[in-house]
Amino acid sequence: MKDTKNKNYRRKRTQKNITRENKTSDGRTLDDLRAKRRRERQRQVMIIRGIIAGAALLILLAAVILIIKLTGRENSKTEEPQQTLASADVLTVPHLSFDTLVVNAEAAGSDGMTVEEFNEILQLLYDNDYILVSVRDLANVTEQKDGSVTIAAKDLELPEGKKPLVLSQNDVSYPLTLPAGGYASKLLVDESGNLVSEYHQPDGTTVTGAYDVISCLEAFLEEHPDFSWQGARGIIGVTGQSGILGYRTDELFGKSAEEGNIYADYGTFDTASETASAQAVLNVLKEKGWEIASQGYSGISYASEYALVVSDMDQWKQKTEPVVGSTDLLLYPQGTDIASWKDYSSDDQKYTYLKEQGFDFFFNIDSRNPYWVQIRSDYFRQGRIDARTYLTSVGLLSGEPESVDSEPVSVESSDSGSAEASDSEDASGSADS
Repeated sequence: MKDTKNKNYRRKRTQKNITRENKTSDGRTLDDLRAKRRRERQRQVMIIRGIIAGAALLILLAAVILIIKLTGRENSKTEEPQQTLASADVLTVPHLSFDTLVVNAEAAGSDGMTVEEFNEILQLLYDNDYILVSVRDLANVTEQKDGSVTIAAKDLELPEGKKPLVLSQNDVSYPLTLPAGGYASKLLVDESGNLVSEYHQPDGTTVTGAYDVISCLEAFLEEHPDFSWQGARGIIGVTGQSGILGYRTDELFGKSAEEGNIYADYGTFDTASETASAQAVLNVLKEKGWEIASQGYSGISYASEYALVVSDMDQWKQKTEPVVGSTDLLLYPQGTDIASWKDYSSDDQKYTYLKEQGFDFFFNIDSRNPYWVQIRSDYFRQGRIDARTYLTSVGLLSGEPESVDSEPVSVESSDSGSAEASDSEDASGSADS
């Protein structure tokens, strides 16, 4: 009996000891710890599952978006089929020439082309499938190791049915002597980065907007971007003696009448500030695709004697080029070529001099032909024609063209500076083979 009691006592004692051993210092049992660890593991598993589920959801969402985009592109391709391109003959590309536009005919006292007429011409060209191209689209210029260049006709491809067109504006200087209220006075860049013209109205107020060739064309392209092939714009003729884009950059404008400033009645100008302002506008012009061309410095005809041509171009190089930058384009002042329609020759003193000054593209005025292009291994030459004359000659404007022949011709030059168009037997506008 006593042995039985002792056994029961030892059993209870052992269970108590086991219980004490299974308890931690804070009173919890090992089972409690195991349960806690299980709960933590379950929580970690749930977190990992949540992360995996979230990632899977994001991947699924990205896949859906990608499918939608791809489907949209396919639909776009289906709805807007890729344009078919066709070859265009670079030797038959017309070059339309424009002067500064008249804003107010009464104030200008001129029957020159008005802003309204220019906008109508742009619409007419657009409606008849013309498209602006750059002169760089017509010829390749390859520089050789010795610094010389080789020029060759370019393979031009345009959307099928489109007719290429080059455009230029003469002497964009806005002289101070222009009649007040008749014309724009300056080219500006507005707060939105758009090219606009400044115009002083007859009532004395000043406004900005589309009041000349550049600003009107920019506004037109905003509505009709397909009027330009790959961002092409036009060529801007720059002189310098009377200003550049309406800015008085020549040091003469900073002098007094006693110092020889013939424009002193219009005030004196901070030419450094004017130069900086002009260059800011020029940078935007170039970014948008406009090309800058020399048009001589003072406006003398380059059919003049050699010494006068050299003196005039030297001034352009010294006074205008530092403002506008170098260029290989030359719009002949007054439109008069230095030679006839026949090929330029290295024996021609003027041609050799102008080539030495870096010019490769030469543009005369040829009012007798709707187009005239001559491409040789060392130069590119093109005739410019008044826009109204051209449009009349091709039947887009009513009336008789002033002077258009069926055979290509160019300009004969004389030392007196007069220009006389001369018929050619061959009138070779063809490119070198």
